[in-house]
Amino acid sequence: MVHRVGFFKDKFSREKYEKDIEAVRNEDDSSVLADFALNNDFSNVRLEATNHIEEESVLVKVALNDSNKKVRKEAIRKIHNEFVLADIASNDSGRSIRQAASERLHELGYR
Repeated sequence: MVHRVGFFKDKFSREKYEKDIEAVRNEDDSSVLADFALNNDFSNVRLEATNHIEEESVLVKVALNDSNKKVRKEAIRKIHNEFVLADIASNDSGRSIRQAASERLHELGYR
């Protein structure tokens, strides 16, 4: 039987999470931050990395592909491309994601 420590499966998972979140908070290299945002196992690490990213192409990938709604919404909040936002607002399967994209379009003065 596996004993969970918080939401971590084991001590190793907790240590990896803590190491990764600290690394993101201290990272300045946009390519490293992009790797964390796109590939990390922990949604909170991906969210933290997304908070630090300004590169539109990475934000679009996160908004379109992340498995976590909070992470996707954070990326949407930072996107400026009205065509991408309109596509998400019209076609995404998640209602809250469509709404976030629609709200972002409105913030940017579209629609």
